[in-house]
Amino acid sequence: MPPNEWTGSLARDAVAHGSAVRLRTARAALTAGVLGLAVAVGYDAWYRSTLVVRERERVRAQMAPHAQALENAIGRRVSRLIGLKDFVEAQPSLDALNRTFNTFAAGLRVAAPGIRALQLNRSGRIIATEPMSDASRLLGYDLLQDPRAEIADGVRRAMSSSSVVVTGPIELLQGGQGLLIRRRLDEGPPGFPDLVSMAVDVKPLLDEASAIAPMLRLRVALLDRARQPLRGSPIGLGDPATVSVSIMDGEWTLLGMPVDGWNSAVSRELRPTRVASAVILLLVMCVTYLFFGRQARLEDAVEERTRDLERANDDLRKEVQERERVEQQLRLNDERLQIALMSGKMGLWGYDPIAGVIEWSEQSLELLGLAGEARVMTGDRFIELIPAALRDMVREGIAKAMLGRPAHAEYTVSKADGSTRWLYVTGTPLTDGVGPGAIPSRIIGVLADITERRLLEEQLLHSQKMEAVGTLAGGIAHDFNNLLTAMMGFAQLADQQASTLVHDDAPLALRNGLRDVRTELIEIMKAGERAAMLTSQLLAFSRRQRVTPTEVDVNVAVHDIERMLQRLIGERLTLTTRTVGQPLPVMVDAGQLAQVLVNLVVNARDAMPNGGMVQVSTDLLDLAAVGDGAYAGVPAGAWVVLTVQDSGTGMTPEVQARIFEPFYTTKAIGDGTGLGMSTVYGIVQQAGGRLLVDSTLGVGTAVRVLLPRLAARSLPVGAPPAVERPTSELILVVEDEPGLRRLVAEILNRRGFRVRVAADGIEALEVLDGDRALPSLVITDVVMPRLGGRGLAETMTARGILVPVLFMSGYQAGEELPDDATHAFVPKPFTPDTLVTKVRQLLERERATV
Repeated sequence: MPPNEWTGSLARDAVAHGSAVRLRTARAALTAGVLGLAVAVGYDAWYRSTLVVRERERVRAQMAPHAQALENAIGRRVSRLIGLKDFVEAQPSLDALNRTFNTFAAGLRVAAPGIRALQLNRSGRIIATEPMSDASRLLGYDLLQDPRAEIADGVRRAMSSSSVVVTGPIELLQGGQGLLIRRRLDEGPPGFPDLVSMAVDVKPLLDEASAIAPMLRLRVALLDRARQPLRGSPIGLGDPATVSVSIMDGEWTLLGMPVDGWNSAVSRELRPTRVASAVILLLVMCVTYLFFGRQARLEDAVEERTRDLERANDDLRKEVQERERVEQQLRLNDERLQIALMSGKMGLWGYDPIAGVIEWSEQSLELLGLAGEARVMTGDRFIELIPAALRDMVREGIAKAMLGRPAHAEYTVSKADGSTRWLYVTGTPLTDGVGPGAIPSRIIGVLADITERRLLEEQLLHSQKMEAVGTLAGGIAHDFNNLLTAMMGFAQLADQQASTLVHDDAPLALRNGLRDVRTELIEIMKAGERAAMLTSQLLAFSRRQRVTPTEVDVNVAVHDIERMLQRLIGERLTLTTRTVGQPLPVMVDAGQLAQVLVNLVVNARDAMPNGGMVQVSTDLLDLAAVGDGAYAGVPAGAWVVLTVQDSGTGMTPEVQARIFEPFYTTKAIGDGTGLGMSTVYGIVQQAGGRLLVDSTLGVGTAVRVLLPRLAARSLPVGAPPAVERPTSELILVVEDEPGLRRLVAEILNRRGFRVRVAADGIEALEVLDGDRALPSLVITDVVMPRLGGRGLAETMTARGILVPVLFMSGYQAGEELPDDATHAFVPKPFTPDTLVTKVRQLLERERATV
């Protein structure tokens, strides 16, 4: 090709390339402009909707005072109707009412524009009206026969309702549109009216509201309950703002919007943003044109260089991929091994007897408490690092492995954080030669943390011990509760008898003597109550106390008892509470949960004689597997943690090992029963929870109560109170303790009941078979010789003797008692009032089901 043609070809190519570049640049600028326009349109729509929402709130805020003024106007008229109701109900007779009604009603209409009439109705008829100008036409008119259905319906609603009933707007009998407001009267003497009524014009109400709270520059409409316009028209309002107007037993609706519409209201604020959007759009298109023009020229140069680099990279990529595959497989195998060792809390070690060095894995050093030491060390260095008490055992194990026999051992190590861990170590010899005399060339082994297993073994032994002591405590509490019931019951009966003898006509010496006797009886009852609390603690400890588990929010329980806890610890100690910000529902007896908190806080108080701090806190614990560390041995699941922490003297390990033993105490004689922590233990175990104690001598103690968290919450339903009424029902009392049997019979006799008694279930069945008339109720002890309370109830049901049964016991001995409409339970010791209340409740419940 001649030079001039070659040069011309290059020029044409350059021109063509330049045209293509300019075309791409213009296309990019146009695309940026279209996208920018779409963003601007979207932003304009969003900003307009935001302004309309704000304008709508402004309009609603302007209409709200008008709605409130309208409600107040109606309320002022209703207050006069209520005043008329009170006036009518206060009249002693119908004649007095007839003489004074018109005068009083005329006074009520004063200063209340729009009240067309005040009327009295009886059985739907108008029997009195004010003003009297309408009397000839309205008196005797039967509203129930009015051809308009809403009139009769309004009367019926008012007669069946205890609140104000509004009818309308409707055409009034006096003429014009208005409201009919009625209120039922309490039942009075014969001939008295049963309703008071008021006829009110709607227009004065609307005018009064407009005068108080005018709505400027708004198009409004007011709709009644039937969506019919009272003022203005909803046609043409489009999408108005709405405000509800309460009219006693219904609502009106107030609609409103700006006079020129929503778009006109926000157009002024939209104008600056639209101008700014147009300027920004032009700038974006210019910048895009300049940027892409330069970018297109660089693309050609980069494209050629990129092709060369890609060819070189293809060769390297294949080599790297193969190497990565091999390394990935090695890493995967190593990670699997590490995960397995970490999951089992295990580590590896190896000993080279020829070189005299030991190689440890990182997990092994961590388990030994030697984190940070070299992974490879001499045997002598390792012997120096471990406690002196373990050195001989390590040497013996290595010597045994060198003889070709596997070795294993269990021992404890103390870590830097002060915790003690149990470790299990194995050693297996590896030999290069053959035969029993071959010397091992290497010893390899595994180190495992078995602390959780040892803790579970100790907890099992401790639980067995506590179960045995609990059985003994429950038996003692049973007999003690029988004695306490008789003591406290007869003391209260004697106190009631003495109180009836103290009267003004009695001699002074007798009154003083009886007051002294009552004082001493009260002291006997107080001592009995303290003894009852002691038996309650015994039963709670032994987990044989009948409890009523309910759904309790631990946060609420802590706040409810906080003030009482502050009084318990006194002013020299500081009590703080910290609860999480979500409900913590658990299934537990609410009273027992409060007893747990009181016992723990009192123990914390006694541990700080010179003052200090007690903190009660709650938390949520989710365990995906069996817990470790501070929660070692705790099963997986969702737990609620209640912690009581003090800054007191703390406990030694020896004391901490015995704190749950009943009657064990470190306090001075007379200062404690030794049942506080054992009671807490029994309550927590009975609720399916766990109890963890962490104490450091001189630092303080933290007691953590773990209770299973419930997934849902419900509301408890209380039983209705029993009704006190005269009675002569026959009641059969079954009790093997003679004194207690006589007490229950005496209590019931004094309250008007007829009583038959039996010493056990067999004798009770004989009484039931011999009597023609069945008793209204059977009161029976649970644990009795020959035949107990539950067996008696089951036998009665089997024989068709369908009589309610009230169980009483201070110790159920594992008996599961029925709890339904015809069975109930009262715990010993009980007071006479408590027993009679339970009896009446069960009798009332039985009557309700008949």
